[in-house]
Amino acid sequence: MEQSREAAAARAIDYMRRHLSEPLQLADLARVVPFSPFHFHRLFRDVTTMTPARFLAALRMAEARRMLLHSGLTVTAISGHVGYTSAGTFTTQFSRLVGTSPGHFRQMSRLLAGRPCHVLAGWLRNAVTEVTRPRLVLHVPESEPGDLVLVGLRADGEAADASTTWAVAADGAQVPVVARPGPYQARVVLVRGDSTLTRALVDEEPTSHLVGTAELVLPQDGCAAVPVTTAPPRPTDPPALALGPVCRLVETFTRLAGPSGRPGPAWSAGRTALAAAAIA
Repeated sequence: MEQSREAAAARAIDYMRRHLSEPLQLADLARVVPFSPFHFHRLFRDVTTMTPARFLAALRMAEARRMLLHSGLTVTAISGHVGYTSAGTFTTQFSRLVGTSPGHFRQMSRLLAGRPCHVLAGWLRNAVTEVTRPRLVLHVPESEPGDLVLVGLRADGEAADASTTWAVAADGAQVPVVARPGPYQARVVLVRGDSTLTRALVDEEPTSHLVGTAELVLPQDGCAAVPVTTAPPRPTDPPALALGPVCRLVETFTRLAGPSGRPGPAWSAGRTALAAAAIA
């Protein structure tokens, strides 16, 4: 039964991907499965944790990010390719979901595209001081030296596209997280050291990253330890880090790097800034 539900959601997602430029409605997607709109909406949300409309918005932003990175098309042209009739509306939505403007994302993602994660992990390892009193330590057993582990925390009960707090760790078999006490939904993205953030989070190459989720509670006192199993992304998983800190990492690393791509004169002065960006 569960496999048939996932297969139905996957068919709808495949249809979304092939028709991003069209004004898709709930009834259009329900006919693909086929189910009633009400049944389809409930099934899709149960399988993916997102409504069809929010998942479609995430797919459109993911495709826009790929086009910004790899093409020379204008923002106006890209907005039309992903289903927006107004470049202004597209820019507002992109900035809200991705966390930066389309033009800034293009600039920053191209700067980072050639830097393997094991290099960034080395920078991060040298820059971030130990978190002495984390409320949570996530154990990610699949992590290897040189990997980057990104952990997104969303307060339990908030919408899937609500604001997310991110923590980033190098060689993240154990990831310390600092946040307010309470229940959270956690999403983990493990990016392999021989890959790049853009290959994993923009191009979504299946072999470049693993994903995992967990429900957890940050205690009022003490520190919780939670294991998270990661696996290759499934067709029904939302785009990796649709709400993620891609550009924040890009900007932080490139600001601290010299022209050669190695830490430059700003490195020492920027250690505190990088630590603040890495542990949100």
